[in-house]
Order: sequence, then structure tokens, then C-alpha cells
Amino acid sequence: MRSFIFISGCLFASASYSEDVKRPALNLEVRQETIATTICTPGWTQSIRLYVSETKRIKSKMLAAIGEPIDHRNRYQLDHIIPLALGGAVVDQQNLALQPIEEARDKDVVERCLSSLVCQGQVGLEDAQSAIWEDWRKAAELCGGQ
Repeated sequence: MRSFIFISGCLFASASYSEDVKRPALNLEVRQETIATTICTPGWTQSIRLYVSETKRIKSKMLAAIGEPIDHRNRYQLDHIIPLALGGAVVDQQNLALQPIEEARDKDVVERCLSSLVCQGQVGLEDAQSAIWEDWRKAAELCGGQ
């Protein structure tokens, strides 16, 4: 099992967390009873997303914390471990991680699938959040293994 690594309050993303890592904060506006007016409303996540300048600043700090040169920034994506589309906190440090770019596209597919399943009522919000938090690759099983 691969796990995220804490370095000076920053996270480096991988497939799953070890048990000693605290679960990230969630967006308090998003609960099962509010999904119709939050995550299941088209454009809602874009309305709460960080500005690119803020994303770059956070990413630069996280790269420095793990000793990666700034010119390696294109090798990583700033990832919301529990995505905004599943009610993850926008700026909580526990919910932000550097994700190798080659993993980002695959995780994005799982995120979109889980969000769709939640909005269709096929998977509960908390179940989707827990699944992607514990191991996003295993969470793909909820999507038929995508």
C-alpha cells in the first residue's frame, strides 16, 4: 500500500493513506441533503474553485517542502484528495496534495464517475468520500473498475 507523505504540513499524493494520517476537512455546505443545490448543480464546483494564482502559490510551497525544484511543477497537479465535486474542502491543507501528473487523469475519471453516481442516488455521499479518501484506485470499483 502506498501512502501520502507529510512534509512540513504538506502532502505528497499517492494511491492511499495510512491510518495515522488525519482525514481532510470537508466543505460544510455539502451534505447528502444539500447535494441538489451544491455538488449536483452544474457549475457549482467552478464557483468555489481556487484562482490559478492561488493554486500556483500553494503548489510552489508544497514543492519546496518536499525538496522539488520549482521547474518540476509541471510534473505534479495540486489535487483535492476528496474532490470538490464530492464535497472536499477547498483550501484545507489536509485535503491538498501534490499528485504526479501521470496519475491525475486517471483519478479525475474516478472523481467524475463517483460524483455522477452520488448525484444519481446510486452511491451515498459519505460512502463516495470514504472510498476516494481510502484509496482512489480501489474506489474505481464503485464505477465498474474504470
